[in-house]
Parts: sequence; structure tokens; C-alpha cells
Amino acid sequence: MGFDSKFYIAAEAEMNAIRLKNERTAATRHSEIRSKYPDIAALSDELGSTSAKLFMLISDRTGDISARLKELEHENLRIQRQIRASLIEHGYPENYLDPVYSCTECKDTGISNGRRCRCFMEKVKQAASDELNRTSPLTLCSFGEFNLTYYDDTVPTHLGVTARKIMEYNLSVCKKYADNFHLPYSSLLMRGKTGLGKTHLSLSIASEILKKGHSVIYGSAPDFFRRIEKEHFGNSTNDTNTLDMLIKTDLLVLDDVGAEFDSKYYISAMYNIINDRLNSSLPTIVNTNLDHDEIKNRYGERIYSRLATMEELVFAGNDVRIMKQQSVQ
Repeated sequence: MGFDSKFYIAAEAEMNAIRLKNERTAATRHSEIRSKYPDIAALSDELGSTSAKLFMLISDRTGDISARLKELEHENLRIQRQIRASLIEHGYPENYLDPVYSCTECKDTGISNGRRCRCFMEKVKQAASDELNRTSPLTLCSFGEFNLTYYDDTVPTHLGVTARKIMEYNLSVCKKYADNFHLPYSSLLMRGKTGLGKTHLSLSIASEILKKGHSVIYGSAPDFFRRIEKEHFGNSTNDTNTLDMLIKTDLLVLDDVGAEFDSKYYISAMYNIINDRLNSSLPTIVNTNLDHDEIKNRYGERIYSRLATMEELVFAGNDVRIMKQQSVQ
């Protein structure tokens, strides 16, 4: 399945706005050079005249025009070289008067080699992500707000080090994950009891990835699975294909995995999402309160084995949310 048509319409509108902006930029540059440097203006006029003659000659199918055509082509290239040399002489880049494109592959048309260009499909994905993220707290968390003082640094945990040492490591891994993000990329499994910072760190990663221009979808597994089920059985009031969007977004953050209602359909949806994204090398961040045995018992070997390929971060400490509430009372 593809994306809903409304996301293509949104992408078309954005492409039109980009083309208009770039055309205005190019026109402003030409106007600037023409007003400041008559020599370049004269060369540009000569180039326009030569190009018109070249076009007319190509259109003329009578007689042998090969010699005249080659002569005009050489003349056209000579003038272009002169213009570039003059621009450099006046302190401009040699391509300052070239057409301005945000995407050189499709030249801002959205079509490359007869197919939708990569840049266009990224805009479609972003429009779809924006709709799913409309009520999510993607911009509410940052690494700078992650307070390590809430984690004990005196008593070793069952892992042999203190909770603070564990969380210092987790914070460092998450920062590096966001800093080095690219596609394809690895996935993360954040595991630990509630209130230990899984949501905060995964949202902080998501916020940084959004700044890099990637599409990101964040949400709780229970909400996503309910939405997918309604759409699958025709009970949804919207025409969004949530499953397809979750599979195709650049980064997916699945929060509260394990808190959803236990059903075969949800397990099937979970498998499709995780398996398809891993096969496409698209990164997923999975947050769960479940331990390894609980994951295996709930989702089965197929999902467990795929989650086991992700880099795992174990969260430790006491419920930070409770401590924050107690501190303000």
C-alpha cells in the first residue's frame, strides 16, 4: 500500500513553493548582475541570441545543417565560459547565474527518470509523519534536561555498578546515536521499569533526528495498534494507512511496548512493523517494561529474535516521576 493521496497533495504544494522560491532567487541574481556589470549583461544577451538561433536551427529539418549547428554550439559554449570567467573576476561563484535547484536530481519537478523523485517521497513521508505526530510530545524533551542526579550513585545494582553509572552510559549512547544518525542505521531496545527515563531519552533522540530533516514517528504501541486495527477492519473515521506509515518512516519510536492488549492481531502487526523495518535497515527504537522472558512469552520467538538484534540499553534506578512529584510537594 502507498500513502494517502492527501500526503501527495501536501508534497506537491511544498514542491511548488520550493520551485517558486528558487526561481525568485535566480531572477534576483540575474537582476543584480545585470545592474552591476554591463559586460556580463551584454554576454548574457549574446548567449540568449545564440541559444535562440540554435533552437531555430535544430527545428529546421531542411538541408544539411550539421556544420552550422556545430558552429553555433561552439559559440554558445564560448560565451558561457566568458560569463563564468567574468563572474569569478567580479568575486562571484562561476555558477551564480545557473538555475537554482534544491534537488539537482529532479530539478525540483518531483520526477526523476519517469518516477517520483526521492526528494518528493521524503516530503510525502514527512507529511504523513506530521499527521501521526500531531498530538505527540516530540519537542518536549532534550538531552540537556536529562537529570542524572535522580539516579543513585552509592549502591551497586544487580549489574554490579550504580544506577547512575548505568544511566550515564545510556545517555552517552543515545547522544552518539542522535549525532551519528544516518540511513540505513541500527535500532535500539530500551528496557527497564516505568519512570526510569526511556521515554525522555527516546524523545530526545527523535527531536535531534527531526532537526536533521528526517521523518520521525513517535507514539505508544497501544495507541498505534488500536489505530491499525480500526483501519484494517474498516472502523476508522480517517483514510490514513498507519501501518504503512510506521513501516516507511525514517525513524520509528515505539513506546510502551507490552502495555497493549494481548491479541493475535496486535502481535501480527508488531511482527510486520519490526520485521519489515529491519529488512529495510530502517531504525526503530523500542521501549518496554518487559524482561527477556516476558518478551519471549508475550510475542513469541519470531519477534523476540528480531528484538534481540537491536542494541539493548538496560535502565536502572527508582521511578523518577515519583521523585519529581515528591520534590514539588
